[in-house]
Amino acid sequence: MSAIPRRDLLRGAALLTLGGAVSQLTLTGCGSADQPVGSSKAGPQGQVVVWMHEEPANTKYFNAKIAEYQKKYPKVSIKPLYVPIANLDTKLSTAFTTGAPPDLIKVGAWTLAERASKGQLAPLAPADFGAGSLDQLKSRFEANAFAALTYENQVYGTPIDFNSVHLWYRRDRFEQAGLDPDKPPTTWEQIAEYSQKLTNADASKVGLQWQLADNIWAMLNFIPLIRGLGGQIIDESSRRGTLNTPEGIKALEYYGSLGNPKLSDPVGAFGLFAKGTSAMLMSGRFTSSLIPAINPEAKLGKTFDSAIVPSWAGKEKVAAGYSWGWMVAKKAKNPYTAWHFINWLTEGDNVNQQLSATGLVTPTAGWQKLPSASDKASQQLEEQIPYTDFGPVLPQWTETIKALLDSLESVIHKKQDARTAATAFDDAVGRILK
Repeated sequence: MSAIPRRDLLRGAALLTLGGAVSQLTLTGCGSADQPVGSSKAGPQGQVVVWMHEEPANTKYFNAKIAEYQKKYPKVSIKPLYVPIANLDTKLSTAFTTGAPPDLIKVGAWTLAERASKGQLAPLAPADFGAGSLDQLKSRFEANAFAALTYENQVYGTPIDFNSVHLWYRRDRFEQAGLDPDKPPTTWEQIAEYSQKLTNADASKVGLQWQLADNIWAMLNFIPLIRGLGGQIIDESSRRGTLNTPEGIKALEYYGSLGNPKLSDPVGAFGLFAKGTSAMLMSGRFTSSLIPAINPEAKLGKTFDSAIVPSWAGKEKVAAGYSWGWMVAKKAKNPYTAWHFINWLTEGDNVNQQLSATGLVTPTAGWQKLPSASDKASQQLEEQIPYTDFGPVLPQWTETIKALLDSLESVIHKKQDARTAATAFDDAVGRILK
């Protein structure tokens, strides 16, 4: 298995292109010779089944874009299915196993290696985007935006929701606790101090609340803690877990000291933050649109705000990042039209409209110059990318990070101490990656 070296991913992500307008991608290439419907000669046509995770602001935006695309291309019928994010991977796995996957899928890049290694995804053909080469196609996007969508030197999708996680906080809760809302905490030590002041006697309201019971958020919340201390979750070269170290133990103890795991909401920590139950949240750029969608009374810049990811006092900054990708199933019935639709979403003002409506970044070249990218959260995303860690890339990602989630939950629910949980994780990784 050939994984993407993290240093290459970060180096490429750091070289953000600062000039130019959003590149327009025009389909002029050739479709597959055995394609049953749609081709570059006939143009987009037929039905495209799309599966993606459910998210209020994006669902509304995506439905409007489907209607716009179908009006422009009346021979096409786009059939979306919005799946709760916690159920998406399981539903996709079942569909692939039964041989009846959707044509087009919005997939977390962290699961790419697993799906590509099983032959479930169609490689991206530059010609399907009117590009003469992969390098030409990549030039329309930010430097190395495709790195997270590459497995064994083959690209399998186009990027969307390119993100680096930072701190979101409730200005109103800060004011109520006597904290200056214009001076958010900058270190993890300050996060702990602020959390004490923001937590009431029965912990029905808290300071920072982690997003619990979810693999990807387990990784995104924990990476800044352990990597910021100089440690790591696993050693990819030796294929072993590395939590049972001084850095891992300290990170686990800190993780277990914040928030209240008994608090619940249908959308987890996002809902708790939107309603003011928690005062701080680690999340991405999309949060600017998600929180008002959950609670219309929450106003960005007035009720809540964003800040750079905290760091340990005296230590280097480390952020956690992720990307989603649009991917086509290898057994898709209408691959040409599926790619045509996704290509169209990056044309003209669509990327700017998407960022404005949903907070999701499609990293086309120069996205930072879009009118919708002038906000604080977008500027913070751009600042953080150079020191963002995208986590391990391996076919056993799901099993490995599930083991991490289990250890984190055992600590935060006080079922195990940090050292016992760390040992359990390292043992589990040894079995998974042997």
